[in-house]
Amino acid sequence: MDKNKGPDLVLNNSKVKAQDVKLYTMVFIMYSFCCGGCFGIEEMIPVAGPGMTVLLLILIALFWATPQAMISVELGSAMPYTGGFYKWTQAGLGEFWAFVAGWCRVIAQYVENSSYIILGVGYLTTLIPMSEGTAFIIKVAIILFFTAINLRGIKEVGWVSTLLSMVIIIAFAFVAAVGFVNWDSNPIQPFYNEEEGLFWGISGALAIGMWMYSGYTSVSTLAGDCKDRTVVPKALLIGLPLITLTYLLPTLAGVSATGNWQDWGSGGINYSTVAAMAGPVFGALMVVVAIVGCLSNYNTCMISLSRNFYAIAEDRLAPKILTKVSKNKGIPYVTIVTIAIVSIIGCTLDFSTVITMSVTLFIVDYVLVCLSGIALRKKAPEMERPFKLPFGIKGVTLMLMPVFIVAFIALMINGADYFVSGMAAAAIIPLLYVYFKRKSGGLASFGADNEEVNPRTKLCFGDLKRIAVLYGVLGILGAIASFFLPFYEGSWGPEYYMETYGPENAFAFIIAAVRVLTVVYIAVTCILAYLSKKVDQKQTEEINKNEKGA
Repeated sequence: MDKNKGPDLVLNNSKVKAQDVKLYTMVFIMYSFCCGGCFGIEEMIPVAGPGMTVLLLILIALFWATPQAMISVELGSAMPYTGGFYKWTQAGLGEFWAFVAGWCRVIAQYVENSSYIILGVGYLTTLIPMSEGTAFIIKVAIILFFTAINLRGIKEVGWVSTLLSMVIIIAFAFVAAVGFVNWDSNPIQPFYNEEEGLFWGISGALAIGMWMYSGYTSVSTLAGDCKDRTVVPKALLIGLPLITLTYLLPTLAGVSATGNWQDWGSGGINYSTVAAMAGPVFGALMVVVAIVGCLSNYNTCMISLSRNFYAIAEDRLAPKILTKVSKNKGIPYVTIVTIAIVSIIGCTLDFSTVITMSVTLFIVDYVLVCLSGIALRKKAPEMERPFKLPFGIKGVTLMLMPVFIVAFIALMINGADYFVSGMAAAAIIPLLYVYFKRKSGGLASFGADNEEVNPRTKLCFGDLKRIAVLYGVLGILGAIASFFLPFYEGSWGPEYYMETYGPENAFAFIIAAVRVLTVVYIAVTCILAYLSKKVDQKQTEEINKNEKGA
């Protein structure tokens, strides 16, 4: 087993074989994963207003995406391992918090992956009407096709991503050109939707904007597939500006050319409408581009997720079977196959309720990655960082602070149903950790010096306290939400949730669930904090006493 520890903070056990991946290939893989086109922005425009939408696209790029991309560039250059952000969190915050970050991403992406196929085939049915049975067969065929591509390796995934990304870039460059040629009005007027109000308009569009700019840390999981370990950090530096321009230019040009900003949306005026100004056939082709965007997202999500889950399994914190790799190319084929199976099942289900969990899980993951970047500046200041940010620890902290603020705001304004389901989903992660840690030993089974196990609990010393901290944070967030959500959603929540879920008292039930979970998490926090002192402290004293006696 390769026990290359890099900065002596983390084990790198990966058996994934590195390949000669070119920079342009990684740029297109990242573009496919993090972008896939402007689809989704059309929902922001009527809610926030055209001017506010453009401003949000710029601000979210600057204060949400850029800090994540920059810390990923630094950490990725220092630790270019399979598993990426999972390994960074492990080095900075330890085994437990790395497990939380890794499993939050795994669960969220397993759920999310199916949605790309569902959405892509949904676009296809607008061009070719078909029965549900036929649609399902097409979904399975698409999943199997991209599974075969992923089983061949990162080069093949890169070729497909390059082709699909080029289609998307050319299509939206065409939309921008058509829009600019037909420029007819000020694309940022009115600045915000006066009917919704400034605050409500921003809150309604923020979640979409965050989703449009998500995924920059996910690409880091592919670093171990690349012989040139600088490829991923360089791709991030190129990809983020490219994606920002992809969002801004077609939106500015499109709104100006069509006017009627309040009628924008996936079912109203959209980028296909702009393309159709050059001829009806171009409008239909934009629907094909929407399908291509969804397939592009699925293809790259599969390879990123498979490496993340593989890295966790290599550390004996996930099912051991996931560590199997193909003999010829070193591809973690079992993880890829499991993604395909879950995707096929997901295409038969209504995932709307479960998908709400993914919002919170992704946010937990992003926050932990940023915290690990700060922690490593303190913990390993001399660690070699080929792409080191030109700031001290205070500067890095200030750069990442907007991520924490935006994450908190997003948790509170995404919706009560998103919040409560996310609270429930996040609470499952420590239970999974206890199971795998007690069953397989985790990093301690490799003799990791900084992961000493308490023989009584079979968890690391301090794990009970760490779990208490997680439940404590959930409890604090729940207490804030218990007061904020009725105020924030009180005027429209009862009607909206009744229409969405059926029961007349659905909103009251969701708020009650938030309050119940809050009480439970605070109680669990107190119990675990007490046990941590009682069990860990007492065991430490006994060990020290025995060592002195010996």
